Amino acid sequence: MNKLRTIGTAILKRHGFFSIDQIIGSTKIVRRYCRDVLVLLCQEGIIRQIKKGRKEHFFGKPPMYAMIYRVIDRKRLTIRIAPRRFKNTIQDKMWFIIWNKFKNNGSFNLHDLTILAGAEKGTARWYLKALRRAGYIIPSRSGGAPGVEWRLTGKFGPERPYLDHSRGIKRDTKTRPNLSQIYSGNLSAQHQKTHPGRFLKAAC
Repeated sequence: MNKLRTIGTAILKRHGFFSIDQIIGSTKIVRRYCRDVLVLLCQEGIIRQIKKGRKEHFFGKPPMYAMIYRVIDRKRLTIRIAPRRFKNTIQDKMWFIIWNKFKNNGSFNLHDLTILAGAEKGTARWYLKALRRAGYIIPSRSGGAPGVEWRLTGKFGPERPYLDHSRGIKRDTKTRPNLSQIYSGNLSAQHQKTHPGRFLKAAC
């Protein structure tokens, strides 16, 4: 069971309000992972964050607040953490996290894919390399402990792109003739005019 499902299951077991400390206590997952999952569920509108004043208050200091949460849509949370079949592959999950994190925060990193998408570190690294090779992402800046921050190169939707792993970026091959075209005399006059040196070299 990945961390997202573990935390989501712990949230479903609670009725009413809950805190991050209660989730940490029941799941034994470290705070930053729990915080990342709670932020993601808030962004998706599944849970809501509420600021509550603490009872302790010291004179001359600003009031202290504690963040608590409550579930807005239990049905969506159940569907969100349930094991899915068909199209819900690990690449679908990673791409959705990439799209969602970039839309809300402007960048994403390897840590997001391993924690929020439940991907193995090696799989997440491979996917980032494949997306970079295909021109979908570029490094944004060097991060801290999680590593390099990435960003998308354009406006993409939540549906993941299907990568051609053998070629990387799909290039336009209409203006690049093969040898059979050259030797058979089927080369267009426009291409001979724009690439005279290449034509002469191949024809010699």
